[in-house]
Amino acid sequence: MHNFSPSKILWLILGCICLLVGTIGVFLPVLPTFPFYLVTVFSFAKSSQRLHDWFTGTKLYKKNLQPLVERKTMTSKAKLSILSSVTIVMGFGFFMMARKGVWIPCIILAVIWIFHLGFFLFKVKTERPALTEEQITKKRKKEEYIVTQMIAIYCKKNHRELYDRRTKKLCPECEQIAKYSVERSEHCPHIKEKTFCSNCTTHCYSPQMRDKIKKIMRFSGPRIIFYHPVLAIWHLICMAEQKRKKND
Repeated sequence: MHNFSPSKILWLILGCICLLVGTIGVFLPVLPTFPFYLVTVFSFAKSSQRLHDWFTGTKLYKKNLQPLVERKTMTSKAKLSILSSVTIVMGFGFFMMARKGVWIPCIILAVIWIFHLGFFLFKVKTERPALTEEQITKKRKKEEYIVTQMIAIYCKKNHRELYDRRTKKLCPECEQIAKYSVERSEHCPHIKEKTFCSNCTTHCYSPQMRDKIKKIMRFSGPRIIFYHPVLAIWHLICMAEQKRKKND
């Protein structure tokens, strides 16, 4: 027989209720599954180790909570599901209370919603699934395109006499650098995780080519926004994300 204290009984009841509501949320997207399962884990840990061990071994736990609890990460889909369901439920509650003119609970609800938003967007890292071979190929081609475009901007501005504007053919020196860059990209072992070459942990360029490509990037980097604004914005986003990862 288990000897349950009154506090353990309350935690046990709360855990069972949250488990039931959270499970209903699996089938009814309008209910936020994640917060209820989080309370379930905490409540069972406070009341019954057997129930805690059982719940953490279920598929429901492994699918919805395990990545966050163990690695503090979640997939984009899971984040979107949680935030959208929480927003719908809280938005409905906010609307109903606002109609009655009950403003203090509305403010509290709004603060809780902002907390949820900030927590999942800035505190919980996004878990990125492994890239497929097709995605890796697309990423590699995108990297090659960006590098060759930056080389073309440099050649167009600095080697005017040798750059063919009609065919957009590079001068012999820049053509050689472009081919070399594509070659390096084709054999890059870090293509899955890196954002772009300047953030790569392995410097696979020869010292001479490295100096040349750095000179090109310094020149073309600030100018690419006038030729390829989408690429430039994407580049800035990647830089910010990479900086955040290093700080973490």
